[in-house]
Amino acid sequence: MKKRIYFIHSRKIDYNDLIYLPVLRSEALHTHELMLPESENLKNVYYKDLISDADLIVVELSNPDIGFNMELKQAILSRKPILALANKKIGFDMKYQKLLKNIYGYETEKEFREYVEKFVLKHEKDPRADVGTIVLGNIKEN
Repeated sequence: MKKRIYFIHSRKIDYNDLIYLPVLRSEALHTHELMLPESENLKNVYYKDLISDADLIVVELSNPDIGFNMELKQAILSRKPILALANKKIGFDMKYQKLLKNIYGYETEKEFREYVEKFVLKHEKDPRADVGTIVLGNIKEN
């Protein structure tokens, strides 16, 4: 199932090399809509609208700025699945560990891309299709 994936990142990092190019080079992600906020077609769209339209959110935590913090807050409030990544060479502020469940460190473009691919693959299937049989109680036999 095609997913819309929104990427949150600081504008103080080289997001083209660290985020955009790795995911654009991924064959596994070509079937999904990658919402890259600094791309020509999205840079003038309000971040709250982008987060609202997204199915999944990828957060790159390295070197955050004020705009980043506002986007992250909105993403958390959206209650959508979030993948949090941090470049091991740059690091991240430890306060984010209180806000985000798991933060994964990466060093290479390949590692970044693999984390995103695995995250998307995990959520690719429609979660409503996995409901199956729900047992609400037991029937007593006489």
